[in-house]
Amino acid sequence: MIASDVQSLLLEVLARGGDTRLGRGRHYFSENVRAAAPKSDQPTYHQIMEAVWSLIAQGLAYIDYSQSAAENWELHLTESGRAAAADEEGNPDDPAGYMRRLLSSVPGISDVVKGYAQEALLAYNARLYRASAVMLGVASEAAVLDVAASLANTMKESEARQYLETVNAKKQNYIAKFEVFQQKLRSKKDLLPEEVANGFDLMMNAVGDLLRVYRNDAGHPTGLLVSRDDCFIHLRMFLLYAKKLYLLKSHLARI
Repeated sequence: MIASDVQSLLLEVLARGGDTRLGRGRHYFSENVRAAAPKSDQPTYHQIMEAVWSLIAQGLAYIDYSQSAAENWELHLTESGRAAAADEEGNPDDPAGYMRRLLSSVPGISDVVKGYAQEALLAYNARLYRASAVMLGVASEAAVLDVAASLANTMKESEARQYLETVNAKKQNYIAKFEVFQQKLRSKKDLLPEEVANGFDLMMNAVGDLLRVYRNDAGHPTGLLVSRDDCFIHLRMFLLYAKKLYLLKSHLARI
């Protein structure tokens, strides 16, 4: 079991309640965690211990040491931890749960986009917020270019060739590629079903531009500080952004 899955499992067990005593000699909480895990994929005791300290470091859990005997000290969720455990919309504080949500909401996501999104998530959980902003901006750009290439399916050969020369040009900056994609998409708006067209421009211009600006500012020596709250919100928005983009790609593939 990988570290993010262990952390997700700990959140689930803590939210459910039961014996969360850390123990001495016998580790009650660890036993409960292993009992909740699949028999075929049991976390080791060391993995559980690492996950405990990871939750504490992220402010998602704390140790209640009100009991005089250390073996009776308990692990509890903080308010943020309870929110992460209860959130069904994809919470970055639960990285395994977030990735499950991303993959289930966006089944057609490319490996490149998924990889950068995962690195953004890992950086967020390591409290490397500028690094997270850069990786999420790259994930956003990769998603746009992936979907932009599929728009060529709606064009005649000569138009598609000229369009793809711009979209795929290595020396062309992203803004130019983004603009030509938007222009072509607007000219073919009548081909889009309502579920795709509704709010698409707003999503692309607001969310896409926000992620791009944060990526550029954080990726250059501007001294910009990116807050945890900003990263949290951006990762949440990326779920909706990617879903909308790949819904468009799925539709274009059927034209």
